[in-house]
Amino acid sequence: GNMFDPTTIPLCDVIFTKHVLCDFPDEDVVQALKSFRKALADSKEGKVVIMDAALPNGDDLNGKWNAAVSFDVLLMLSGRRGERSQLEWSNLAKKAGFVLEDVLATSAVTVDLAVLSLESP
Repeated sequence: GNMFDPTTIPLCDVIFTKHVLCDFPDEDVVQALKSFRKALADSKEGKVVIMDAALPNGDDLNGKWNAAVSFDVLLMLSGRRGERSQLEWSNLAKKAGFVLEDVLATSAVTVDLAVLSLESP
């Protein structure tokens, strides 16, 4: 379906995205997440799993080198939007009625699993 049109997304319990939301501005990401929220409306424990880089928050680096942050700098130097931090994903999730439940690292520099769950009413 079209992630911006909730009528094209079937009702479900889990939605996965990979290397999609990182390419859109914040406003579009919130719109897509709101569409996902509607598709999860009948689910008691609905989740959205975002497979994109979730950079550590600035203070979490403590001056250490991080491959994902280096990749982010390369993206910005090439004129593309950079990756989002865990705090940025959390803020976008909240605007769409989700909470950032967890961020799971993978062995791939550009893929972490940001798990969003439905915000309690």
